[in-house]
Amino acid sequence: MGVPYQAQAMLKRSKRRRQRGNPESGWGRAVGADAKSWNIWLMLGGLLLLAGAGIGVWFLAGDDKREIMQARPEAADEVRDGLETAEAVARAFLVESDPAKRLQWVRNAAEVESRLGEYPEEARAGVGEIEKVLGHQGDGGHPVTAFVVAFPSGNVRLLEVVGTPDGPKVDWDAYARYGTASWENLWSGEVRQAVVRVFCEPATERPMPFGDQRMWTSFRLSGSDLPQAVLGFAQAGSVREERMKRVVLATPNYRQRFTLEILRHEGKDEPLFEITRCLAVGWIADERPVEEQWEAEKIR
Repeated sequence: MGVPYQAQAMLKRSKRRRQRGNPESGWGRAVGADAKSWNIWLMLGGLLLLAGAGIGVWFLAGDDKREIMQARPEAADEVRDGLETAEAVARAFLVESDPAKRLQWVRNAAEVESRLGEYPEEARAGVGEIEKVLGHQGDGGHPVTAFVVAFPSGNVRLLEVVGTPDGPKVDWDAYARYGTASWENLWSGEVRQAVVRVFCEPATERPMPFGDQRMWTSFRLSGSDLPQAVLGFAQAGSVREERMKRVVLATPNYRQRFTLEILRHEGKDEPLFEITRCLAVGWIADERPVEEQWEAEKIR
């Protein structure tokens, strides 16, 4: 089937790096200006949540919990309790190497159990250590606490503990960066459509069939599970394209996590991917895709 997946990745990687540039030059200065007037977005290590009514705010953290407490002194007890409870759940989850026993600490356990075999071994059964608390946000009904987990191999993963009606639980799909298909199968064409968890950045490349800037906006999709960055395209003028673009431009370093549904297209030199749905900003996907919320806001 031509050059193997890994070899193709190595050949393309340096080219993709050379083509990184100013996002405003690829997306237009009007977009950058517009982003400044949009809803306030607060950023923490790639995790981004809306700041506004009913939406929690990330408390910026350093290497310990003290800075999080200081970020909102009047609510220190609430923050402390949330952090300590979430950390206890995270540690209980991490100390277990038996995936079946880990299920008691995760949300949507029945769904997760059905796909445990698709998780990478490190995320499924690897025993890691909490390296630091990355941040905590709380809106009462849906608090999230994020931890950086380090492994003896030197790898790190983001572990997020989410508030649920049954108490705080680990989002194992987010921790595993679960996708409904492997990138190798997407690259080869064995699978054409999948849900993936990736980083998105601005891109300037527009190979055919996505060459018309008036019709498509180009994103660079990357992550630890991809041996190289790939190109993703959102339809210009759609709510999906507009909101994703604004989120990325409002993010430090123009790099943000998303959970996306993508569709493979055949490009001249490599596969290209159409972004067909945005399920979440970040890697925690709820029952209602964030894109539906964006559409509802547009109607109002």
